[in-house]
Amino acid sequence: MSKTQYTFIQGADGITVYVQGNSYTVGKNHQNFNEILNIIKKGKSEKKLINLMDNKKIIEAYTSGIIEIKNGVLFYEGAELRNSLTTKLLQMMEEGFNISPLVNFLINLKANPSRTAQQELYDFLEAGNLPITPDGYFLAYKSVNSSYKDYRSNTFDNSIGSTCEMPRGDVCDNREITCAEGLHFAQKTYAANFGSGGHLMVLKINPADVVSIPLDYNNQKGRCARYKVIDEVPKTKGSDKLTDKAVAEY
Repeated sequence: MSKTQYTFIQGADGITVYVQGNSYTVGKNHQNFNEILNIIKKGKSEKKLINLMDNKKIIEAYTSGIIEIKNGVLFYEGAELRNSLTTKLLQMMEEGFNISPLVNFLINLKANPSRTAQQELYDFLEAGNLPITPDGYFLAYKSVNSSYKDYRSNTFDNSIGSTCEMPRGDVCDNREITCAEGLHFAQKTYAANFGSGGHLMVLKINPADVVSIPLDYNNQKGRCARYKVIDEVPKTKGSDKLTDKAVAEY
């Protein structure tokens, strides 16, 4: 079987390939870059090459058609979806980034029964520079007392490995009420400055379990029904050991 001769140019940042009447550009950070390069070098299947380069097809295959991209617009289960999260997802897709964490995050978020939480959570993460894990959860912070218990009730164990949860219906869903019932999480600066002494813990939270983001805290804290405590970081300004490797392991 003869090799396919591809028309392409490889630059310092990526490669552009012309195949079946279309031009595809993928950067070196593209999730399939090495496999794409190998197919071009060996002159393998055009169909497989297109499937690896076309992010729209990657998303549709990855989500079994739950998410589709049509004319630059994202559709979730057939309904058009436009918000800051989908804008970021489409932007990263065009730039060739691995978007599976954002796709997983979107799927988890759509399982949240609160429309308000669905609309506001991603903006909260961006404002607080809170990372999204590969499985589509996110990391946030919580300050606890010297016994690793919450400051308010002194009953929830927040030591590493613990899972804290309460009935969702008992969590205040009114974002106009500042301090109310619920399991609280925050961005790092807010959490580090909360309470006297104690410990600063890292939480892993499913977007589906978020209930409300209070209005008057400038996207610094939120309430949820469940979280898992996965790490502890020094309660000092500017220290943070959440490296890319660490996030990938959570």
